[in-house]
Amino acid sequence: MARFALVLHAHLPYVRAHGMWPFGEETLYEAMAETYLPLLRALERLCQEGVEARFTLGITPILAEQLGDARIKEGFLAYAKDRLARAQGDYLRYGGTELEKSARHQVAFWELTLDHFHHLGGDLLAAFRRAQDRGQVELITSSATHGYSPLLGYEEALWAQVKTGVATYRRHFAKDPTGYWLPEMAYRPRGSWRPPVEGAPEGLRAGVDEVLMRAGIRYTFVDAHLVQGGEPLSPYGEASLGPVPSAEATFYVHELASGLRVLARNQETALQVWSADHGYPGEGLYREFHRKDPLSGLHHWRVTHRQADLSQKAPYDPELAFAKVKEHAAHFVGLVERLARAHPEGVILSPYDAELFGHWWYEGVAWLEEVLRLLARAEGVEAVTAKEAVQGKAVRTALPEGSWGRGGDHRVWLNEKTLDYWRTVYRAEGAMREAVRRGGLPSRVLQQAMRELLLLEASDWPFLIDTGQAEAYAKERYQGHAAAFFRLLQDLSPEELRVLEEQDNPFPEADPRLYLGVG
Repeated sequence: MARFALVLHAHLPYVRAHGMWPFGEETLYEAMAETYLPLLRALERLCQEGVEARFTLGITPILAEQLGDARIKEGFLAYAKDRLARAQGDYLRYGGTELEKSARHQVAFWELTLDHFHHLGGDLLAAFRRAQDRGQVELITSSATHGYSPLLGYEEALWAQVKTGVATYRRHFAKDPTGYWLPEMAYRPRGSWRPPVEGAPEGLRAGVDEVLMRAGIRYTFVDAHLVQGGEPLSPYGEASLGPVPSAEATFYVHELASGLRVLARNQETALQVWSADHGYPGEGLYREFHRKDPLSGLHHWRVTHRQADLSQKAPYDPELAFAKVKEHAAHFVGLVERLARAHPEGVILSPYDAELFGHWWYEGVAWLEEVLRLLARAEGVEAVTAKEAVQGKAVRTALPEGSWGRGGDHRVWLNEKTLDYWRTVYRAEGAMREAVRRGGLPSRVLQQAMRELLLLEASDWPFLIDTGQAEAYAKERYQGHAAAFFRLLQDLSPEELRVLEEQDNPFPEADPRLYLGVG
């Protein structure tokens, strides 16, 4: 019987205490309200129904740290109360109009959100841990701050990202992780390396897989083109449902020389969700993300059609939209069953950014829930966790370097606009390595320096610079963390240290000794 492995990757950069909107804490609050809490409610419903269709959820360490933070919990409560008040105001304004259905739906949604958050005591991580303990979902880890593994300048820097990610997972979920989401699905094999800018050493480097194995990780995921060749598939909908290259290799479990097992993304199921032309989120009945009410900022319109100007969007009808979800879920499960018949002993890996569901695609969590419900009754295929999927026979494989980004290489994160970023990263990594070896600095100072370096290394900053979505914010953030890092290595008053510790507070177990060497 074929195995279907759904993997969701939940990640947001560190936004705590770094502004509110449009690129600050509110981005996290949106994901909590629209993705993480609805996903927990779906898990509860499936559990009550006795549906055993399982899947895998990666919560990045830096996201977990923020979800468990008291400031974020307090801020989310204020945010949700504010949104409920806005929804109530819209309901008063739009009663008796074509927007009344949407306005009523918004009120109900925010009431439910607040009730659910209170019911959980604000502890989303504990709720996900309970879902894992009852066998519904498998939780996996990632690099501490989503550092872009192939381009980090020192092996010790990659080691610190990996080991801190493992330790953070252990603290939150009371067990050791065996699965790992490679940030941006970016991989580099063992081999000689020459850094793209000055500041990092040339030479022979271990493969990312070897570092993961030393940290106790046993499996991860890569994009299809790394195992089958051909053109990469963009994760952001730039491809349409055209001819897909021969994908036989993507149905295998692969094993690298290090022993790390690898699953490759299935292109057909990915396109059905991500494709800008044929993906489900483009359905005209679904809620439009980009048009917001001029007074409340809430969403009351539907996609209508992708070419429609925002001013031409039709009113949103929740009942019609959620009825369409069932049709799309049935279509997707039919596709999975067809692939299972063609590859009866294979693995079908469908990985997605978690925030697509609920946040970008409002009806997406309901779609996921219905897909899991239907998969429990599907023929010839079993929904499994990634850990279950990698068991058994595997094909020995050697992978090339690459990512799931545009072009399948590093160009999204490494280009003319990001060269200064990498120079800054390499200078800081070298300085951290030297400071730990030299000794003499207080442990608190070294720990905070490590936090600032980890935050500097987040792949989000070069990504935002490349896309232009928040270029100024990304530059401000990485330059700010770099400035804080280098201040810590120089003279710093106790008060300045305390301020930095309060602002950038993840990873209480940060261990600067990791920069002494891998393993």
